[in-house]
Amino acid sequence: MPYPTEHAARIKQPGSFQADSFRRVTLATGISAIMGKLKGSSSMTLQAYRFDRKKFTAAQAKKWLADHKVKPILFEPASNEEANSNIRKAAGK
Repeated sequence: MPYPTEHAARIKQPGSFQADSFRRVTLATGISAIMGKLKGSSSMTLQAYRFDRKKFTAAQAKKWLADHKVKPILFEPASNEEANSNIRKAAGK
């Protein structure tokens, strides 16, 4: 499911991880890594990258991934829910 404020690049399926083991780590301005413990493991593993939509377009996020030789299993651009919500408010709906 796309996030309204972030582009998401999935590296590993979230179901492969222990529940409640996820942590967010800031890598650079506008870029975060989601880390967690794989089931049966005690060390942290990268699950996904997240890109702030205010700092990165979807194309820029994909370029960053390619430049860093990251091949996600799924890339989801930020949803337009936030923008659609503002349009509905402005229209009085």
